[in-house]
Amino acid sequence: MIKITSGKYRSRVLEVPSYLEVPSKSIVRTGMMNALSLYMEGAVVLDLFGGSGALGIEALSRGAKFAYISELELEGVKTIQRNLSTLKESNALVIHGDYESVLNNYTEKYDIVFLDPPYKMKEVYKEVPEYLLKNDRLTEHAIVVLEYEGEIETPKECFSRVKEYHYGRTKVLIMWR
Repeated sequence: MIKITSGKYRSRVLEVPSYLEVPSKSIVRTGMMNALSLYMEGAVVLDLFGGSGALGIEALSRGAKFAYISELELEGVKTIQRNLSTLKESNALVIHGDYESVLNNYTEKYDIVFLDPPYKMKEVYKEVPEYLLKNDRLTEHAIVVLEYEGEIETPKECFSRVKEYHYGRTKVLIMWR
């Protein structure tokens, strides 16, 4: 179980799927959302590796207009759906599928994209932002947020501004279009 850190759902408890070894820590989610607070109101968000849905739900809690939350594991999809139902939150779409099919089948433009895949999927941190830019899936002032450990390769040079935060071994890279 984890708690929403701020906004209209502050302190509400979310279920976490059993396979999720390390959900995003509250200090990381709090820091991430605080850094994005000026951009959250009315944003359309994509949480590409949903897990429990915490990042998408945190965004909704802080004023995002709509969240697309995708997850490959069926248990995770059901968990996200239960979390949204418990909160009576209807401004979200839960998508069951791998990240590639989600990117290919949902052609919306996003204001904020969260990438928090299993840390071993290091290729995602470069491939997904490049795909989003190349296929015009980001709004004019979009933000891509990467949560990771260790070293990763990213297309930082494709973004106008980049800021990195450290929370112990966990790092958060925020890239503004």
